Amino acid sequence: MTSIERPRRLFSFTDWSKANGTRSPPGDRLDAQIDLLVDAIFSTQQALAEIQRDDGKLKNSLVTAETLEPSLADQLAIAVERRTAAMVQVAEQAAARTRFAEQNLSLFARDAEAAAISASQFLSAVNTAQQLVAQSESRVANLATSIETDATDAENWGQYSKAQADNAIKAKDEALQWAEYLAGPVVNADDAPAYIAASPFPHGLYYQPVEGYGGVAGLWSAKWWAIYAAQLVGPWGYYYLGGWHDPPLPGETNPNTGIKVPNPIAPGSTYYDLDQNQLYVWNGSTWTTPLSLAPGFVQQLVYTAGAGQTVFSGPDDNSAVPNVGTSPSDVHINGVRQIPNDDFTVDAATNKLTLTDPVSAGSMVQWDILIPSDQLAPGAVLSFKIHTLTPDGSLRDFTLEYTDPSSGMPALANVSDAAQLTVVLDGITQEPGPDFTASGSNLHLVTAPRSDAHLWAVWHRPAGAL
Repeated sequence: MTSIERPRRLFSFTDWSKANGTRSPPGDRLDAQIDLLVDAIFSTQQALAEIQRDDGKLKNSLVTAETLEPSLADQLAIAVERRTAAMVQVAEQAAARTRFAEQNLSLFARDAEAAAISASQFLSAVNTAQQLVAQSESRVANLATSIETDATDAENWGQYSKAQADNAIKAKDEALQWAEYLAGPVVNADDAPAYIAASPFPHGLYYQPVEGYGGVAGLWSAKWWAIYAAQLVGPWGYYYLGGWHDPPLPGETNPNTGIKVPNPIAPGSTYYDLDQNQLYVWNGSTWTTPLSLAPGFVQQLVYTAGAGQTVFSGPDDNSAVPNVGTSPSDVHINGVRQIPNDDFTVDAATNKLTLTDPVSAGSMVQWDILIPSDQLAPGAVLSFKIHTLTPDGSLRDFTLEYTDPSSGMPALANVSDAAQLTVVLDGITQEPGPDFTASGSNLHLVTAPRSDAHLWAVWHRPAGAL
C-alpha cells in the first residue's frame, strides 16, 4: 500500500509579515510549503488509485472474505450452520412421523393430522432459514456499501488536498504579482486612478496618490524610492572621501575604510582631517578649508552719550583710548548697528567717531575697532605625502618625491626648512635637527634605520612655494 504524506504547516507567513513589514516573504519557505502540499496530494492520489477504478467504482475483487472482519465472517458462518442443523433435525423428525402416520392411517387419524401440522412447521422452519440467509446477504451488501463510502471519503480528501495545493500556488503567484507590482513604474497624477483600477491590487497600501512632494504627484513605487535614495547617497559617497590623517592623493586608498580616491579628484570633494579635526575641500588644485575668517576685535569702546552728542573720542567709560589706524569700525547705538558713511563716519587721523544724527542723553554708543582686512589672510599650507621610503640598514640619505595633484605625475619636493617635513620612523615622530635634516629633495637621517623599519614622511609646502 502507498504511504500517505499528511499536510502540515512548516512556517508562519503571518508572523513573518508582522516582523518584517513590507519585505517579501522568503521564497525558500514558500517553495518548501508548496513542495510538502504537492507530495501530500500525490501520495493521496496514488493511494486512491489502488482502490478506485476510472469510472469511480471500487476495483474488482477488492471486497472478499479476507477483507471482512474475521469475527463477523465467523459469526455469520456459525449462525447459518446452527440454523441449518436445526432445520435438518426437524425435517428428519417430521419425515419419521409422516412415515409412521402413513403406515397407521386407518388406525390413527389424529396422528395424520399431527403429521400435517409437523409438516407445516417444517415448511415454516425452512422459510425462517431462508430469511436468515437473506439477512446475512443484506449485511454483506451493507458492508460493501460502507467500504465504498470510505473510498468516496478518501477521494474527497484527495480532492480537498489538491484544492489546498492550488490555493498555495495561487498565494505564491499573488506574492510574485505583489513583488512585480511594488517594482512598478512612477505614474503621474492624471493616469493614477486608471492605473489603480486596472491593477490586481486596487487597494494596495504601497501605491497611493502622492501630492505636493517635490512638485511631483501620482504613484511612487518602491523601485522609485530605491533609485531616489541612490541618487541622494551616490554623489555624497563619491565626493566624501572619509577621514584621513594626511591629505589624500589621487588614486590613493584609505587604509582605514578602503575608499579609493578618484583620479583626478573632482572639485568639491571633501575629507576630514583626523589630526586637525577639520573638514577640507578640494578646489581643483589644492585642499582648502571651507571656513572663512571674520574680522576680530582690536578694541571695543563704550561711551555714555550726553544730550544731542554726535562726536565721540578720547577715553571711553572704561578709560580706553581709540587707536583707529587702518582698522574698519562697527558702531552700535543702544544695540542697533549703524551703517558706515550713512549713520556715522570715522576720522582715523584724529581717532574720532562722528554720528550723523544727535542722540539723547544716556544713550549707549559702542564703537568696535576691527582687525584690518589685509591681516585676515591665513598662512596656507599644502600637505603632500612623500612616496615610499625604503631603508636597507645602512642608507641615511633618501630622495623626497611626491605626486603633483595638478598633473598626477611624480615630482621632486623642494624643502626649504626641515620643519616643513613630518618624518615618522616605526611609529615614532622624528625631531628636525637632532634626528634629521632636509633640503630640496634630499632627506638625511642622523642614524641609518634598520632594513625592516617602516619610514614615511609628509611635506607641508607653504602656499606659493614651488
